[in-house]
Amino acid sequence: MKKIILLLIFSLPLLGCADDNSNTPSKSTLTNDQLSNAPEAKEEYDVSNYGIYKGIFVGSSGTIYVNINNKGAISAKMVINDVTYNNFKTSEKIIEGQPIVGLTFTNGSSTFDFNVDADGENPFVDNMNISGHPNPFVQILKEYSFEQIKCYLGTFSGEKNGVYNLAIASDPKNPNNYVLGLATIKGETQAIYLDGSVSKNTINGKFQGGTFTGTIKNNTIKGSWEDETPQSGSWTAKRKL
Repeated sequence: MKKIILLLIFSLPLLGCADDNSNTPSKSTLTNDQLSNAPEAKEEYDVSNYGIYKGIFVGSSGTIYVNINNKGAISAKMVINDVTYNNFKTSEKIIEGQPIVGLTFTNGSSTFDFNVDADGENPFVDNMNISGHPNPFVQILKEYSFEQIKCYLGTFSGEKNGVYNLAIASDPKNPNNYVLGLATIKGETQAIYLDGSVSKNTINGKFQGGTFTGTIKNNTIKGSWEDETPQSGSWTAKRKL
């Protein structure tokens, strides 16, 4: 697999976990039965900076969830390597309908900045410092009332191996949904950006210098990848958010 360096990643529209007020990181016990089957985002915030934002994390492996007044509060959560960091908070104020620039979330010694346009477009995370997880890369997306985002965490193998995480937009009225992802090769600190389409549970996508395919079955995806060197292998991922 070929690599591209990502200083930060930003994109489009993802699924969440219930808020937890504990300050101490805890082992995640989320089961398939607890995964949401519908968007959390409220319709009134579909064209607003308010709402729900969800994404994937590499530099370790995990998910990120940001609530900007969708539930009457501002909060964030990460689940990294099955450990939940659920008490990211901010003391800064925001105004609906105005861009959010550098909204700093803090949980102990871990921090990150959240940014998004006034209408909810182009969300991204930067200035990320997560204790114990160096070289992080995040792709975070806005969820809409009509489009649920499902996050899958997994691995790839073959002539090289590593982390393989995907976020899939799921709109039941759209037969052709999209998939975005991040991968990292074991032992390396750069990231690979993945994007593609989903049609009838079949994924077709690409990354710099290569392609990947997959099949979704319930909460699991399995597939293969190939690059131009040529190298090839398989990948698998399970829905976590």
